[in-house]
Amino acid sequence: MSKGRRLRRSGLVRRRAARPEKSRILIVGEGRETEPNYFDGLKREDAVTRNWAVTVKSARGQSPEAVIERTVNLKRRADDHGEAYDHVWCVLDVEGGDKHESLIRALARAGAEGISLCLSNPAFEVWFLAHYERTAKSFADADAVIRALNKHWRKHHHQDYAKSDSGVHSRLATHTEDAIENARWVSKSHRWDSPDTIDRNSSTDVFKLVTLLMGPAPPVA
Repeated sequence: MSKGRRLRRSGLVRRRAARPEKSRILIVGEGRETEPNYFDGLKREDAVTRNWAVTVKSARGQSPEAVIERTVNLKRRADDHGEAYDHVWCVLDVEGGDKHESLIRALARAGAEGISLCLSNPAFEVWFLAHYERTAKSFADADAVIRALNKHWRKHHHQDYAKSDSGVHSRLATHTEDAIENARWVSKSHRWDSPDTIDRNSSTDVFKLVTLLMGPAPPVA
């Protein structure tokens, strides 16, 4: 019996042909550790691995414009090698007003390059805080968000929050649905004030990216 006939009789050919192709997504985080640590954990969730091939990169704390530039280079490099991404996202903090002009230019460049932006105002830790409470409270900076987060972190994890924590996703995973609902509610409740996260302190778009990754299979480009 030929090899091809044996494969057909065993059903291997049929199963391989029916296996859906995963969508490829590139996520570039502004931070050196926080965002990469979180998304490296999230991408291992069964709900994510079922539909996605996720690549996570760090922009090593660069300016918003530099983050977009690094993302554009990664995107084009993948295109040149015949490994184009179906979706490309940048994860950025708004922080203080000194970044505002750079963010505006970054938003424009991202739009021109087909890159989706995921903003947190003032910092990514607003997403972590949403796992424990629903608040639209304004924070002066990332340190202020972390002080609020630490009240929950100490209670649930018996230690202070650390940006370098490689297990941050596993600590938060059981509260992901709460975080999505809380962050979505805050986003909607702020819309009367401003339609854009860049002007809504505090709020975060991370729930949109997490919902995409954990939801139904997306179309493959």
